[in-house]
Amino acid sequence: MKKVNNFILKRIQNFLYSFYAKDVEDARINEIYDGLVKALLQDIGKNWSDSKKYYEGKELYILSFEYNPGKFLSSAIKSLNYEKEVNQCLSILGLSMDDLIAYEREASLGNSEIGFGSWYLAKELSKNKIKSISYALRYESGGMKQKIIDGSQFINSNEWLYKGNKWEHKKAFSYIIKMENKQLKSVAYDMPIFNEENDYVNTLRLWKAESINKINYLNNTSGDLKNFYNDYIDNNSLTQFLYLDNSTYEGKLFRLKQEYFYSVSSVQDILRRYFKKEDDIRKIDKKIKVIISDIHPSLAILEFIRCLNVGYGLELDECVKLSKNIFNHIGFLLTPDSREYYDIEMIKLIDESMYDEIINLDKYCKDNLDLNIIENQQLRYDRVNYCFVGKYFYLSKTFVENYKIDYKKFSYINFGIDRDMYSSSNNINLENVLNNYGIDIKNDVSLEKLNNLKNNSNLVDDLEEAKCKNKLSFIESFDLDKNKSLNPYSIFDMQLTMFHEAKRQLLNAINIASIYYMLKENSNISISPTTYIFSGKANDGYYMAKEIIKFIFALKHMIDKDRLIKEKIKIIFIEDLNVEKLKLIYPACDVYSNLTLPIFDNQSFEMMHSIFNFSNAISTKGGVLSNFNKENKIYTFGKTYDELVRTQKTYSANDFYYKNDIIKITVDNLINEDYNNLPYNFKNIFDYIISYNDSFLIFKDNKDLLDTRLKLGKDYLDKRKWINNEISNILWAKEFNLDKNLEILK
Repeated sequence: MKKVNNFILKRIQNFLYSFYAKDVEDARINEIYDGLVKALLQDIGKNWSDSKKYYEGKELYILSFEYNPGKFLSSAIKSLNYEKEVNQCLSILGLSMDDLIAYEREASLGNSEIGFGSWYLAKELSKNKIKSISYALRYESGGMKQKIIDGSQFINSNEWLYKGNKWEHKKAFSYIIKMENKQLKSVAYDMPIFNEENDYVNTLRLWKAESINKINYLNNTSGDLKNFYNDYIDNNSLTQFLYLDNSTYEGKLFRLKQEYFYSVSSVQDILRRYFKKEDDIRKIDKKIKVIISDIHPSLAILEFIRCLNVGYGLELDECVKLSKNIFNHIGFLLTPDSREYYDIEMIKLIDESMYDEIINLDKYCKDNLDLNIIENQQLRYDRVNYCFVGKYFYLSKTFVENYKIDYKKFSYINFGIDRDMYSSSNNINLENVLNNYGIDIKNDVSLEKLNNLKNNSNLVDDLEEAKCKNKLSFIESFDLDKNKSLNPYSIFDMQLTMFHEAKRQLLNAINIASIYYMLKENSNISISPTTYIFSGKANDGYYMAKEIIKFIFALKHMIDKDRLIKEKIKIIFIEDLNVEKLKLIYPACDVYSNLTLPIFDNQSFEMMHSIFNFSNAISTKGGVLSNFNKENKIYTFGKTYDELVRTQKTYSANDFYYKNDIIKITVDNLINEDYNNLPYNFKNIFDYIISYNDSFLIFKDNKDLLDTRLKLGKDYLDKRKWINNEISNILWAKEFNLDKNLEILK
């Protein structure tokens, strides 16, 4: 190996001597990776240390059960502007950046909109040099690892920490948490939060649960091994998994214990940090602000009030006033099951002191607000937030304006997305095209140049070529074209989100079935070839979500068997979706399908990510579409929020089924298909839809979605119109920018 004056290489070599007693030429890839991370952390650590000393105004804290940071390596290199040095070093070692990124495990700390939003918020605070700490649980096995076998979802633990986490360091302090009359330890692990645009570094603090009591062999006199290990297993398993099935009493109790452990740990840490610099608890609202990301951390509000009331002797009135000054809430999810509640007796079982405080607060709310936080012996988290936070933010103006409640407390925020993470850094073909025209997709002023480039034939051709390259790269990355039957010139229509009835993957699948049967009836119908791409996970305890996955795979099987139809429509399913896979998928997207009903639609991060990868979109008439008065070219279908509220009460799914030819033909064909063609009993889904009166309007919206897709298919053939629409959508979407809205969160 030739000697080159490369400081990264020298740092790696020094690390290898210290920890592996190896020369760099003999090192394995895991050892090179370890050395490179340590080399980068030398400078990140300095920036991190300097950032901790920076203190101006209020310190912000984010409480979230989820973060989607993806992999750290490439972001760290970009943040330090070390691309040239690292690539030179790896070239000398005969390795590539792709090799090391493939080796790195993605941090499995989230899997939904909460994770996207919380991580983007944390990065924007770092970008804007606002001192903050983001709290999370250190899920050792993370979220589930999805595997599809014969069309059914099976799950396993996602053990992202089994190789260790080189980006974290264990703190010297810990907290003692009392739960179920036992004590356990909350241990902190810190990871850096750096933004690609500067050298300011904030902290992601992860809590790990550990048993205080060591396993004492002398106590094992009875031979009862289960009881022998009981305390150790219970405490250490608390931070093992993200979102275990909570459809049973035991599962729900476990979730509550996780939330309690998280909340008490975080509040203790916030108070400890406050008293390092201050001494008057009554002035704490002048120095800190806490943002609750969605519903799961809501117990932290009650724990904060309990600490002030019981621990520091403040009156409840003053505690509530401080709580309202300190806590803000951001609601990311609007699904019907996103409002958590727990039997009050469960809380009593976990901590009787917390139970007593909640009883007192319930009486306080009844006396002062004519509202209870306990209803039917259940603690309602939405009421807790309503009563004890200062401001309650959603992302959708549509939802806020139609959610008939206190307007002073509820408002919306034009939140935005991480354009660097999900567009600029991962869509190199697009970035190269835009650079040729002097456009930076991350910069709003720069994006305005696109206004003058509409109808520019050179740009149209360049963007079309970039999209084609991205689609071919996507096909290759996921090895999708084993039979050479996938058409890269077809419309790539995507839906990439967790499987949930509110997300309406079922509407998407039934709509594809309607198109299939239309083509079976008349194969000469003019329709643009379309590849429908699904990806997402279903909670293991969510029966209907898993049934929808089975149905999609059965539909895929039926279409793939049909030699004529499969040339016009095709279904692809990408299993085990995560951040790194999303970054590979988005650049290939032609159209994103956001099918969530307006009453459940807040902001589709996936739709916004796709738009910034030059994609068109289909959406229902809700969410963020009316956040401000600026034209977009998103294809909309279905009814508005107001229309839904007015007509939903009179809707009869059974009557609609008999009166609507398209849905009746589609459903009847699906029910009567030979099992060899469609290996799924669709009557399971049909009976479920009818029994709940089509509560997500699958039947009702099918025809409108079908007409919209047929119109979109025609527009796709006019590449100038298609790309002009994409430009209009980006110019509209650029207005969603958290940089412009951080002040209202502070």
